[in-house]
Amino acid sequence: MSQPKPRRKSDRIAQWQHTLAPDGLLPPDWSTCVCGDLAIAFEQADAGISIRSLYDLRLQREMLAATPAPLFVITLFNGDDDLPISADAGWGQTELRKAAGGITLKWSEPLDERLGRLNVWLHATMDAQHHMLNWTMTATNSLSPCSVRRVIFPQAALRKFDGRAVVFIPSGPGELKRNAWDESWKYDQPYGQAWCSMQFMAAYAEGAEAGGLYLGAHDPFGSAKELRALSDPETHTVTLQYDIPAPELLRPGNGFRFSGEACWQLLRGDWFDAAQIYRRWCAQNARWWPVRPREDTPMWMREVGAWLQINYEPGENVQAIRRFREYMGVTVAVHWYNWHQIPFDNDYPHYFPEKTGFADVIRELHQWGVASMPYINGRLWDTRDRGAEDFEFTRLALPAATKDMDGKPFVERYGSIEADGSPVTLAVMCPTTELWQERVREITLRLINAIGADGVYIDQVAAAKPVLCVDPSHGHPLGGGHWWNEGYWDMIDRIRQALPPGRMLTTECNAEGFIRQFDGYLTWHWQHDTMVPAFQAVYGGLILTFGRSYSGDALAQRMKAAQQYIFGEQIGWFAPAVIDQPDVAVFLRRVIRLRNGLSRYFSAGEMLRPPKFEGQLPQVTADWKWYGECRVTTDAVLTGAWVIRGEHRMVMLFANVSDAEVRALLHFDRRDHDIDFDNAQLTVHFPDEVDAPAETVGARFHRTVTFAPQTAVAWELTW
Repeated sequence: MSQPKPRRKSDRIAQWQHTLAPDGLLPPDWSTCVCGDLAIAFEQADAGISIRSLYDLRLQREMLAATPAPLFVITLFNGDDDLPISADAGWGQTELRKAAGGITLKWSEPLDERLGRLNVWLHATMDAQHHMLNWTMTATNSLSPCSVRRVIFPQAALRKFDGRAVVFIPSGPGELKRNAWDESWKYDQPYGQAWCSMQFMAAYAEGAEAGGLYLGAHDPFGSAKELRALSDPETHTVTLQYDIPAPELLRPGNGFRFSGEACWQLLRGDWFDAAQIYRRWCAQNARWWPVRPREDTPMWMREVGAWLQINYEPGENVQAIRRFREYMGVTVAVHWYNWHQIPFDNDYPHYFPEKTGFADVIRELHQWGVASMPYINGRLWDTRDRGAEDFEFTRLALPAATKDMDGKPFVERYGSIEADGSPVTLAVMCPTTELWQERVREITLRLINAIGADGVYIDQVAAAKPVLCVDPSHGHPLGGGHWWNEGYWDMIDRIRQALPPGRMLTTECNAEGFIRQFDGYLTWHWQHDTMVPAFQAVYGGLILTFGRSYSGDALAQRMKAAQQYIFGEQIGWFAPAVIDQPDVAVFLRRVIRLRNGLSRYFSAGEMLRPPKFEGQLPQVTADWKWYGECRVTTDAVLTGAWVIRGEHRMVMLFANVSDAEVRALLHFDRRDHDIDFDNAQLTVHFPDEVDAPAETVGARFHRTVTFAPQTAVAWELTW
């Protein structure tokens, strides 16, 4: 029989200290810090300061690994070598001071004389109500022959503190890594691109004793950084860390200041609760947080029911689009590729002239209520930009291209080839330069004003990582910092200011830093197992998301459409011929039409915690065929919930993707969704059927529900 847990906080603290020192006497060089239920112990040794405990007092849970990671690692460069120094070793002097509401740590006098007069300060303010420490970091490096190149901060090495522990990573919409402590795996992604969309990670235990640690970089500018989660199955350890390139990283004597704060917070809950921590911070601080509701996004865009993705060919496409539009019976938008005469991923940015008849097709589609959005690229200039000829690149574009430390342009290749069979080599342009800002603006406005497009898709802006340009002629800090975001903010803001009424802009993937600039994100890459809609839990209602890659068999396509439905995405990125697949088309029509009637939730509301059924639902698995085999498993019935608080209404979404009837027991409690009412009117919406008569329900109710195969339903509550 397990021992009862201490009830008083003083008893819990005493119990924690007993785990650190069974005789109750901590070593004299140890210091402790208690912030709500978060307890931390530090050791101030001769040459550094180390963390020795990271403890949850309420759950009596030690989370720190047996071999902790240092609080920070700084790498300097002296012209010949990289010189790393960490918080736990290599210092001649350290200080640790505690005061009411905070703790300050200082490192100085590096033992390696090559490091010069490096000084580092960490200061943590305590928020006991939320069990939270918010850290700032400053490093000074004056009169030093070295330059600060990179800083790893914050980081935490965690033990397997519970058998049900999982790791949340911000890949795509968010993903969960189960068995994280027992398998060899690595998440290592630059922030600001498709596979690292937000600045927080978490490790927590699933189940009744849910809880763990939230680790966030609360950086209001979204500076360049890399997020990592690294496992060591031999020691059952997972390390979460942030690796940050320093601004002015080529200049000896540069310092470093963490942009914003690093947050360590006890997590009471799961991925959704972690997303709410981040959402609250973003709403108050993030420079990319838009004004809500998004009245700058045209109403037609907010009400798009389905998306098509089509390669334009003169004389083709039109009747297939019209047939799709008539079958679905909702507003349709077309994402046009290859509308230009140049090949795809070749001869950028010389898109004009367009193919014959493109403007005429756009005008014809307007008569049927179909909107058009052509593709352009927002990052790349072909280094041989007229066939195999260097037409304008060296003469015009090279000065505005990003440069590496050797002065050469950063280049990328995507498999396209020149007419002579050689690979197309595309230079990454610097978004801070007037040349590139003006070129993207000119192309965008020509498509809208001369061709008649309803919007323009500017590829890669929220999909590709920031490039650490070190060209001093561009005027931005060299290497790290937040100048990359600011360059694109300036570019897109200038375009938006010139847009005629009723036009919109979108981009690829969902890096959070550009939400204020764009109306929509193409989330085609949300294609993995164990995905959770954490991005939507933070940003639902602030930017429209649309588009999945509809590869895979019929079940895979139904799973994707259902997930789009409950995630609040605009459904599709289909080829028009999808309506000729009877085992897909009927289900698509159901979820598209049902979502269409609820579209305001996804442009003016916010996501709530998804409803859960009692017990284990049957599951389905399909190969989503994402760059090869990609097996994805979900519940047979997918669920979601959204609210418009100012209008006192919420909706719960359900979709059964399987071929079998599913019967499940739903427990509803308004407190699970952070809404307040005593009684509400419940209306059940069916696709293509008359709504069920409204009924009155209380703040808590239970209901056994039967979901027919391959169908969807929505429960709307108003109060």
